[in-house]
Amino acid sequence: MPDKTTLGRIRRGIGALAVLGLAAVASSCDGSPSEPGEREVLLGGLFSLTGNWATLGQTSQAAMQIAIEDVNAYLARNPAGFRFVAAIEDTELKPDVALAKAQALRGRGAQILIGPQSSAEAAQLKSYVDANGLLLVSQSSTAGSLAIAGDNIYRFTPTDSLEGVAVSALMWEDGMRAIIPVWRDDAGNAGLEAATRARFSALGGSVRTGVRYGATTTDFAATVTALRAQVDQAIAQQGTARVAVYLAAFDEAAALFARAASDPVLGTVRWYGSDGVALSDALLSNAQAAEFAVRVDYPNPIFGLEEGARDVWEPLSARIRARTNLTPDAFALAVYDAVWVAAKAYLATGASPSAAELKQAFAATADTHFGATGWTALNPARDRRYGDFDFWAIRREGGTLRWTRVAQYETRAGRVVRR
Repeated sequence: MPDKTTLGRIRRGIGALAVLGLAAVASSCDGSPSEPGEREVLLGGLFSLTGNWATLGQTSQAAMQIAIEDVNAYLARNPAGFRFVAAIEDTELKPDVALAKAQALRGRGAQILIGPQSSAEAAQLKSYVDANGLLLVSQSSTAGSLAIAGDNIYRFTPTDSLEGVAVSALMWEDGMRAIIPVWRDDAGNAGLEAATRARFSALGGSVRTGVRYGATTTDFAATVTALRAQVDQAIAQQGTARVAVYLAAFDEAAALFARAASDPVLGTVRWYGSDGVALSDALLSNAQAAEFAVRVDYPNPIFGLEEGARDVWEPLSARIRARTNLTPDAFALAVYDAVWVAAKAYLATGASPSAAELKQAFAATADTHFGATGWTALNPARDRRYGDFDFWAIRREGGTLRWTRVAQYETRAGRVVRR
């Protein structure tokens, strides 16, 4: 069972900071100055701050900064002889950059790195973190290919297999019987495409060959042309109302939609998305792409927030929004939880644990921690054990386009709940 006293302190601390607005006056990501004799424990952050998927990178950075402040506020009341500081690096969502930044953070003494965001980055870092005793805690990597027991990659999100079940359930319930996948050629999105293909096929649906595009693609003319041909074929067999496009992507979805918007057929079928686009500011801020998203419905699944944790995630979301002017998703809030689990692991081991001691303490702490994203218990591969999914779509509300939660998939019950 979790430490209810600690959880109560965390919840009360979050609420007090939200009400008093103390977070707004913090000027650094490591909180108050250290006391004489205190040691500093460095936690690294690897986020895409200026590249693709920067919406998540920016909200993740804010979540980590706030978590460090809250942890240090807790330690000021309950001294442990050390405090935490954050060193956050911009990976630009590029695997080679992520590796270089991870190496630099290890050189500065970091034992735990929060991030990176994509499975492609995590895969690039895997051999390095395993060989050097680093703990990599990704908030948003989902690739099933990285679900490896005993390695040093921990993930605070469910794997792609569960997301494939969730989005397939929604598509099937909506009456879709044929889908054409379109996906970015990287580990995470390829994993989502494969999981969705397998699950939708198992339900009895038809899955076309689909269209894969390169991770550096910026001109989607060829992608749209190839997609149109397969959509035409599916419509001829199933009818427009039973055909959908499934898109596994990141922020480049905005450019793809801007190109697809001029096609007279692609806007007549429904589109479904993935966690990499849910709550994307890049899509919302592109007027042509956002209008196309409204026209084709385009719900995007992302692992959901537990109602029982509302008193934690609601004020925390408000604090992140105040700093970034962005609505954080569950991935960003998982960063907050990851910092707390890391801090509690250090409290269990002391400020200078061995890699093996820290790894064991982190896993044990995660299995009993309840935070902003609910229970953080991990499975044998050290990926999140449980997780429902929220579906977010762009909707017009009061004349303004905004991301709106439109449905939820309850994993253990196996059902879709409409919002």
